Amino acid sequence: MSLSYNPLVPTRMRAGKPMTYRRTFISLACGLLVTLGLAEHAPAAPAQQYARSPGPNGTRLASASVTASAPSRTRTRRSRRRLRRRATFSLPQVTRDGIPRLHAKAAYVIDETSNRVLFQKNPAELYPIASLTKLMTALVFFQTAPAFDQVVEIAPEDVKNSSRSHIRPREEITVRDLLHAALMSSDNVATKALVRTCGIPTEEFVQRMNMLADSLGLTGARFVEPTGLSEQNVATAQAIAAMLRTAAANPIVSSIMQKQTYTFASDRKLHRLVNTNRLLRSKWRITGGKTGFISEAGYCLATLVETPSGTEVTAVLLGAPSNRLRFAEARRLLDWTFRFGLPQSSAAPGND
Repeated sequence: MSLSYNPLVPTRMRAGKPMTYRRTFISLACGLLVTLGLAEHAPAAPAQQYARSPGPNGTRLASASVTASAPSRTRTRRSRRRLRRRATFSLPQVTRDGIPRLHAKAAYVIDETSNRVLFQKNPAELYPIASLTKLMTALVFFQTAPAFDQVVEIAPEDVKNSSRSHIRPREEITVRDLLHAALMSSDNVATKALVRTCGIPTEEFVQRMNMLADSLGLTGARFVEPTGLSEQNVATAQAIAAMLRTAAANPIVSSIMQKQTYTFASDRKLHRLVNTNRLLRSKWRITGGKTGFISEAGYCLATLVETPSGTEVTAVLLGAPSNRLRFAEARRLLDWTFRFGLPQSSAAPGND
């Protein structure tokens, strides 16, 4: 039997057998007329009328003027947190009086040549200082007359609970290289190894750190261990400035703190250190500096800057909320200091 073509009865093939169906336009036309009639007699809703039924994703629509459904609660919280973080970074860089606005808990800038304080924020408050502790550790370590060519074997207790480090147990490293690792990259394994092999017990070493702090007049500064991993190592921004100035007076310590990179070889592998003080790669001449971080202390920085005329400025920031803000606020503070705090004849630094 042959099938004749009918435009109202399309023909399809399924499993080799013809299949026909009739598409009726009457039902479609009736449905369209009913829809148009209901739309014509429906009352107009106000622009801000709230929808009563849930949206397609289970959330209620904010208003009739909103075409897309509102985000879920989790996405909303994340958006609010992002907005708060953006608001933090978008605060004015200076106050109405032209003074730098800082998020760091404490800050202190002093002209070492004239002993004049150029900027201060909570300068006498005690805060945890993290690895800025290693400045005092270096001062006491040099009192033990170290042999810089002495080879030290890293012990397992040096690595235990020492945060991140590329130094491994049983590695053999010279005292000179360990000192570079401690001051440039804040390596806690290197610091523990130096203290362990300096010839005096760790408890006595810490006592000497506190005695030296008292003799230097560092009011309130207290240490319980030599690395800075404990939040009980505390000091003021003023004390940190004096401690950095004293440490930089040692030519070996000063030379190490000014190096951007340093490479040395142990008995096992090659180590390449990068100084954590990013200001060494800025437009200023940095003659010393140290960074520090633990969660209780936040991000800390102490640095020495020398002007073209030879004036030395010490800047300290304690408790910055992020690594990015630590250096951003340090640059902002130094820019302000060189522009307004120092005489213009000695303030202009070189270009980047």
